[in-house]
Amino acid sequence: MRDLPFRSAADQLSALASGEVSSRELLEVYLSRIYTHNKTLNAIVTLDVERARRDAGEADAQRVSGAELGPLHGLPITLKDSYETAGLRTVCGRPDLKDNVPDQDAEAVRRLRAAGAVIIGKTNMPPGNQDVQADNPVFGPTRNPWNTARTSGGSAGGGAVATAAGLTALDFGSEIGGSTRIPAHFNGLYGHKATWRSIPLIGHVPYGPGVGRWGELDLACAGAQVREARDLVPVLQATVGTPERDGGFSYTLAPPRADRLGDFRVAVWTDDPACPVDDDAAAAMDDALKALKAAGAKVEVKPTSLPVSMPASHDVFLRLLFGAFTYDRSGLTAASNAALLARVVQRPRGEAMYALRGTFQSHYSWLQADVVRHEIRQRWTEFFRDFDVVLMPVTPTTAPPHHNKLIDRFGRRIQVGGQSRPYWDQVKWSALANVAGSPATTVPVRTGRDGLPVGLQAMGPSGGDLTTVKFAELLGREVEGYQAPPAYV
Repeated sequence: MRDLPFRSAADQLSALASGEVSSRELLEVYLSRIYTHNKTLNAIVTLDVERARRDAGEADAQRVSGAELGPLHGLPITLKDSYETAGLRTVCGRPDLKDNVPDQDAEAVRRLRAAGAVIIGKTNMPPGNQDVQADNPVFGPTRNPWNTARTSGGSAGGGAVATAAGLTALDFGSEIGGSTRIPAHFNGLYGHKATWRSIPLIGHVPYGPGVGRWGELDLACAGAQVREARDLVPVLQATVGTPERDGGFSYTLAPPRADRLGDFRVAVWTDDPACPVDDDAAAAMDDALKALKAAGAKVEVKPTSLPVSMPASHDVFLRLLFGAFTYDRSGLTAASNAALLARVVQRPRGEAMYALRGTFQSHYSWLQADVVRHEIRQRWTEFFRDFDVVLMPVTPTTAPPHHNKLIDRFGRRIQVGGQSRPYWDQVKWSALANVAGSPATTVPVRTGRDGLPVGLQAMGPSGGDLTTVKFAELLGREVEGYQAPPAYV
């Protein structure tokens, strides 16, 4: 049983089905590990122990009775703290919501419960999902299990740490600019961003609570972080589909385009002057290319047919992103506004100016960006007639040190190959899929020079979630894949 908490969710579901372990026993394994390790990691911020034990017991009874079971039946999981949970506080890292207890579940949470998932608790994140680290004034920072001096990534950093360190079977999260993929890369996991609008975000807090729960934040998508890529399949089975308010429309994910690594048509975007990567990311790409070529895959490095340049895509992304963020103004304080203006003066063409313009842009300006977004989406659609996936970095580096400037967000820097670069370079590679609306799945490839995980991501056609997941699964078998953080085994 020692390796049980680190097994894939698929293996745990098999163990539950065979009777090797009960849902209640598996839950207690995770609770014991949470009580032992969470104080150091600060990954899980709210537990729902009484209900989880009751639900696990009911799952065991249903299995014995021969009832029809869902794809996640009896599996203990965690949720990012941006999803409403009935009777359990949902804070979203925001001080103004520190006592917020919804009276209903978010739509995705309702679907996870219907699929048999047992909800252990909620995981840490930045205020309003608006950072690439999991740190907030309510709960403080989440620490990377590979090196607690390093960030977990974000926004779904708490869930990534909980999954990597064996505190949960998987974490269900969300993202608007890499929030599942970046922490998955930093913690050595498979992370998935679902196709835009394929999983309803009703009850996802940035638009809530109250009547806002019915809104769905532009660009935002659901996602999950797991220890094996195949664990993503039952999560998608449980959650993909239109909300009831859309009537008779349906949404079905396309089957994988290939079942063998050698049958994939792979475009490879190795590097870009708009967002250079360090030697660790380059080495991970070399490892992946060797594995693909050995398998006989059709590989084309930086094809001339790439449908958009990174600067052009990122310009649209920032305009849409800050337009979306204008709904949640809880973080706009006198101190944060002063810091923003100071950075605008310091770097008039930097991210702070984009934030200022995007936050107060006209609706006409937003519509212009939206039109360009959909034109880019069409170009990607045409590109994926000739390729199945695009393989590219997730971020320029491994997990950087914690940044404690929660207010002065645009005063941060990271080091890339010995050069100082903008902190927000961390989202540029991931944002390509957010603009395209495409699914993307990270693959843990190797361990970097600093002992931290290094991953890559595969982006695919809209609706092709099972294609990127299958590709990640197959490539993951040929590279290092998920490794348990040694200090938490």
